[in-house]
Amino acid sequence: MMYKGGNMLKSGKTPLLRARKLEKLFDVGEIYLKLEGLNPTGHKLDRIAEILIKDTIAHRFKKILADGSLNFINALTYFAELEEIEVIIPIFRNERWKNKKIKGLLLDCKTMEVSDKYEAYVELAEKNDCYLAAEGYSNTHISQMILEELTYEITQKIGYEIDTIFTQFCYGYTVTSIYNSYLKGWLKGSVSKFPQLLCGTWHDFDKLYEYYSKPKNKLHKGTDAPDRDITVSSSVFQDDKLLIDSYNAVTETNGEIIKVSENRLKESTRLLRKHEQINVSQQDSYAFAAFYEQVISGKLKKGKHVIILNEGKSSVKIEDMKESVEFSKEELVEFTKDWLAKYSDSTQETADAISNATEKGFILMASRNNEYEGICIIVNTGFKDFIPSYHLAYIGTDKESGGRGVGTELIKRAIDLTDGNLSLHVDLDNKGAKKLYEKMGFKHCYNRMLYKGD
Repeated sequence: MMYKGGNMLKSGKTPLLRARKLEKLFDVGEIYLKLEGLNPTGHKLDRIAEILIKDTIAHRFKKILADGSLNFINALTYFAELEEIEVIIPIFRNERWKNKKIKGLLLDCKTMEVSDKYEAYVELAEKNDCYLAAEGYSNTHISQMILEELTYEITQKIGYEIDTIFTQFCYGYTVTSIYNSYLKGWLKGSVSKFPQLLCGTWHDFDKLYEYYSKPKNKLHKGTDAPDRDITVSSSVFQDDKLLIDSYNAVTETNGEIIKVSENRLKESTRLLRKHEQINVSQQDSYAFAAFYEQVISGKLKKGKHVIILNEGKSSVKIEDMKESVEFSKEELVEFTKDWLAKYSDSTQETADAISNATEKGFILMASRNNEYEGICIIVNTGFKDFIPSYHLAYIGTDKESGGRGVGTELIKRAIDLTDGNLSLHVDLDNKGAKKLYEKMGFKHCYNRMLYKGD
């Protein structure tokens, strides 16, 4: 396979980590962490942003009017730049945080009289000939549809028999998409029970729901948002139907929307880092904090539990070891053969590749919490145009690190160091590796054949 780059990394197909250390700590059964931080910009919202940019192109727009949380804007900007789509971000009154976080993309709308935010967005989009992508206001159906894929990825790994799914409650896209995915499975006969949907939030949800359910309040939705840095989504609901659908999804699965304190958020980020070496910001720790709250209160029964971390990712450190004296050549050979297991080559072949990598290529090792868990050997082919200048000879990870994104981080660094001038071989029966390589920009170009004699 050869690295073709294409349109950069695609979103989705993120790791699902079995959190065995947390299982021992809490004794509530199986715990799985869905690590959405391994999306291209490090957030679940990349899934939505990528498709919105595709929809922008499909509708022949050259510009997009984008607004919402900082994570949403960053995701849209990332995918827009790949497709040379111009991004315009309106800044209204009481949005000083945008001046601090966003540079050079702002459309000054501070003097605009806004009685209905959605109508204001539509007016600005039409005036500037833009596709409209306003988080919580537009494209709700697309957002829900795309996030159903997240549920599919989880159930493909561990099946539909899940007792609880924890998520962070913002606009309700995720919780409604999970419910819809299970509903489709139930209609097809592949699902016999729904998981409890439990959501962590900073809202006093019952009062918020009561307020936005009143008809008089639907006329001025979203106009009184306070000036706050919405790195996570705004605390004001825009789509009333989405709010009601979210409420129904939670109640119909006997779930709960759990208000989380700041102290619980801090505890949660520390627990994830300490026991599973997972990094997640305090602002995106609500799902795990809700889980932790249920554990402490004794409400969580033994079962199979999934926690979706919007920006969670493994704390993996990548180092180039070719000039390091920490390991001998023999030790590097041993690491490589051990971590590649059944896909390893002979000691002589492995040593030959490591000699080349030491002189002209790269030897990358991945570590977490000061323990090495993966290796990547990149050799120099000596060619400039005939074949790629670099070849990823070996990549392997400790079996205990599965699902933490160690392999993904190694490949990303390999592409970066070689400027994408890179090829690799993959065994025909190694379907999991092949899918990962294709996701990261490699294309199947030909089948390799070796002469073995008569």
